[in-house]
Amino acid sequence: MNATFNIHRLGLTISKELQEKYLTILGTIGIILLAYLFIWAINQIGGDPVPAYSRAKGVISILSIVSCLAPFILYKNENRRMEGVFYAISPASTLEKTISMFVVCSLIFPLTATVLTLSLDSLITLLPFKAPYTGSIWGSVFSYRDYMDILMDSSMINPEQQGLVDRIYSSMSPLMISPFAGLILGQSPFVLLNMLFRKNKIGYTLLIFFGILTIMMVASIVSVLNIVDTAQTGEIPGVEELANWIDTWVKAWLLIVSYILPVVFWILTYFRIRRIQY
Repeated sequence: MNATFNIHRLGLTISKELQEKYLTILGTIGIILLAYLFIWAINQIGGDPVPAYSRAKGVISILSIVSCLAPFILYKNENRRMEGVFYAISPASTLEKTISMFVVCSLIFPLTATVLTLSLDSLITLLPFKAPYTGSIWGSVFSYRDYMDILMDSSMINPEQQGLVDRIYSSMSPLMISPFAGLILGQSPFVLLNMLFRKNKIGYTLLIFFGILTIMMVASIVSVLNIVDTAQTGEIPGVEELANWIDTWVKAWLLIVSYILPVVFWILTYFRIRRIQY
């Protein structure tokens, strides 16, 4: 069974998991919508219009956090010794279970949450309240160009640095993904960690990411110290050399984080599901 794939059986597996989890999905999305309404109510106190770029950043931040928590909410019992027995004996191969998990957790859930949240935002923009919501944020969520444009328009960039920023932006554009695609791809490590740990899943996940963040901070400090030492010796890199270094680093980072690591995490998730011992 582990090495087989049948499209009809995959459809049945997805349908079965949706029937089991749709109430959890709708309940979680309901919490998101209530939270957004609460934020809207808080904004009414200030009375100032809320532009599109502020709401876009807020919506993407909320959806990103919830999407990262989704595996722990929707598939919290599938690898546990007692609760996961029925998942283990279900008539589906490992590949079908992995694809079904991807469809339900990383496609259906983020898409439904995003569409409903943006629809609520659009509805609010039609209401004549004290602190109106202005502009549409649909494009900024589904298009990286729109999102980057509103971020750059709202940021305070030194005119002397604008040329360097525009160059880096143009260089990394072919590798950029939309914020919505980021929700899908960014969820992959949390899916793997959810299936890897049986207990204290969120706690262990936070410890791992804290460790990774610590390593990155140390590496950043070491890099800054190296730059300071270089500057003290008089070997200060020129603007062109600095721009080339940043350009290469950003491209490599986007390629690894946005394309390579998500595939690696899902492959590891497949093997984790295959090797779970109940």
